[in-house]
Amino acid sequence: MTQTVDIGKMIQDVLKSIDRTPAWLAKKLNNSRTNGSKIIHEKKYNDIIFLIEVSVLTNHNFLQDLADITAIEMNSNSVQNDEAFG
Repeated sequence: MTQTVDIGKMIQDVLKSIDRTPAWLAKKLNNSRTNGSKIIHEKKYNDIIFLIEVSVLTNHNFLQDLADITAIEMNSNSVQNDEAFG
């Protein structure tokens, strides 16, 4: 079963680990939103280009995180398929 990935939570955790706020991130992204928490809570902001920009700004590869999750899911699915046809 595919797990739900909350990119906003991942970003929030990394921002906390580097002692930055969502408002800092919004400013760095030249984002006119005064409430930087929208970046974390609104799913529409979690596209690939956005993740690349956030990865560069936070020095954390969110795309690699997603690739790792994808690999785990694919491996899990492969094992389930093998068992079904075993």
